[in-house]
Amino acid sequence: MESIIIPSTKSLTLTNKIPDGNINEDTITIGNDGLYTYSSFLFFDISKIPSNAKISNAELVLFKTDNFYKDNRKFIYIYPIFDYFSTYTTYKNPPEVNNLIEGKLHPLTSKVSVTASLTKIVSLWLRNSTSNKGIILCKKRNDFITSFGSSICKDSYLTPFINVTYTIKNTIIIHENSTPMKVICCPCHCNCNPHPHPDPSIPTIRQVEVTGIVAPTSIYVIIVTLTVTRRGTSHIDNYYITDEYDNSASNTPLAIDKFYNIAVIPQENPGDTEQIHLSGSYKG
Repeated sequence: MESIIIPSTKSLTLTNKIPDGNINEDTITIGNDGLYTYSSFLFFDISKIPSNAKISNAELVLFKTDNFYKDNRKFIYIYPIFDYFSTYTTYKNPPEVNNLIEGKLHPLTSKVSVTASLTKIVSLWLRNSTSNKGIILCKKRNDFITSFGSSICKDSYLTPFINVTYTIKNTIIIHENSTPMKVICCPCHCNCNPHPHPDPSIPTIRQVEVTGIVAPTSIYVIIVTLTVTRRGTSHIDNYYITDEYDNSASNTPLAIDKFYNIAVIPQENPGDTEQIHLSGSYKG
């Protein structure tokens, strides 16, 4: 299991006190001061998380700059946003909010930092990188106001971040033949007697590399499927390989990096298309 800390690279506060502007300072503010409402935005660049990662946990960490007392009855809502924000974003033209995915945090504690789960949101971003526009922190009731360090805070110890824990999912990489299949059939396996026409009985060979990590004391079974769609007829042929990775006797993770050859018969012709799929599960 791997972990990575990703600091916020952008932050902004919007308020109806400045309807045509915004606040881009050392702190972000959320809540209501009795006269004005404040909401804040954060952006995190998650490009350093491997694309084949499976998110186990993602935790937002904010550092308080005021209101150091305990009150677990009050909380802040967290939502992903559909639009990017910038220094031109204002209270009158805020980003659209995705209200279907909601998080919460209790900001009024005696601790220096507060945390909230962002696992669902970060998992969504990883599945579709274009959906990562950032998050909004806001209030639905006007019962308090609080502030945290921003992404541009001069004190780096107050910069918001997310702590992401993940595992690497099994992945597959298709390799073209290092010696592509040719129309050659010779007992000595040399290139001395090439056939003038293709021989359908000679397969096309596709080499597949499977990489990943098997958990300790576990057995993992895979099925690799190569689907070939034939040009002209759109007929579909499926070719399979299976394997089992036995790590049941070990208390440490097992790294897998293994090559397999898949024979396609009849051989592929120009215009045929391929798709490769990996499925698998832990056994027992």
